[in-house]
Amino acid sequence: MNAAVFYSPNNLSVQEIQFPINQDEKGGVMLKVNACAVCGYDVRVFRNGHSKVTPPIILGHELCGEILKAITTTTSNDIIIKEGSRVAVCPVIPCLNCRYCYNKQYNLCINLKEIGSTVNGGFAEYVKIPKNIVQIGGLVSVPDNLSNEEAALLEPLACCLNAFSHIGQIITEEERGRSSVVIIGDGPIGLLHLQLSKLYGAKTIVVGKISTRIQKAKSMGADEVIFADDNHQSRCKGTCKGTSVDKVLEFTDGIGANIVIVATSNPAALDLAMKIAAKNSIINIFAGIPKENNNNNNAVPIDPNWLHYNQISITGSFSSTPSMLHEAARLASTKEVDLSKIVTHRYSLSSIEEAILATEKYYGLRAVINRF
Repeated sequence: MNAAVFYSPNNLSVQEIQFPINQDEKGGVMLKVNACAVCGYDVRVFRNGHSKVTPPIILGHELCGEILKAITTTTSNDIIIKEGSRVAVCPVIPCLNCRYCYNKQYNLCINLKEIGSTVNGGFAEYVKIPKNIVQIGGLVSVPDNLSNEEAALLEPLACCLNAFSHIGQIITEEERGRSSVVIIGDGPIGLLHLQLSKLYGAKTIVVGKISTRIQKAKSMGADEVIFADDNHQSRCKGTCKGTSVDKVLEFTDGIGANIVIVATSNPAALDLAMKIAAKNSIINIFAGIPKENNNNNNAVPIDPNWLHYNQISITGSFSSTPSMLHEAARLASTKEVDLSKIVTHRYSLSSIEEAILATEKYYGLRAVINRF
């Protein structure tokens, strides 16, 4: 098959490799890849490598694939997923033997492996799904009304749902319409968070730096959009106003935001989050911060007394679980979350470096590698 093999930073080769197309002897399954989206994580690995990634390896974890052989139960041989069915993939590969796995918190597994990081991923014509993913229900049938591209984005939507599982309790029925959410980051993840926030009924502000993305956020229902830098004001074309901190406080009547979601890997975003957080608020760190940007010179000091007296909670969220992927499929199928608005660039596997560059340069929103 053809695959994009990552060998080292800035060294990725699309080539033909030997890959038998059959059922995994240990109980895994083979998928024909229909679409695989390019995540910011893929870009960071391509440029800098990662401690989790040992080359040579095939990257890509946001994928939709087609089952090559029906999946059956081990006892009665009943068919669970038919041959030819399309599925989205939960990319976490849990050990199934630690306390987190016993609690079905598979994304927190002590011995976690991941598709596209520790085992070969979806930037290829075929991908092998390990047995443990099948066992936890990590292959989710794709609703008929979703395209392959939309199905590839079910995984990042599930990750956003994981974040809201930590922070959504603040948006109670009584608080609907009064709760305020600030999303720092105007990329595809930020705009998925925006759709979920509006679904919960919260007043939502998106803070970003890219004019086209800011305008997209406004068209998708953001109650306010703000550039993170005043120097971008002239590029705003009248759709956003003022400085980040002042405008958030103005929009929230001087109180600040009930929920702040950091959906960017820029470490300065956490500093902004702490300046706009209201009392009894939650700050969710959704995006990973590259270590080179998280050294002592860039570290954001956190005053424990500020946390204490203002009753602030800072939480993180990583990846997702199969149950969240099922919920993502439901929300996308009913169009409560519109994934078609997030896909803007399409490439063939042979053009994967162009897709990586488009992601790196913030062209559009999500770039997807398609099987044409």
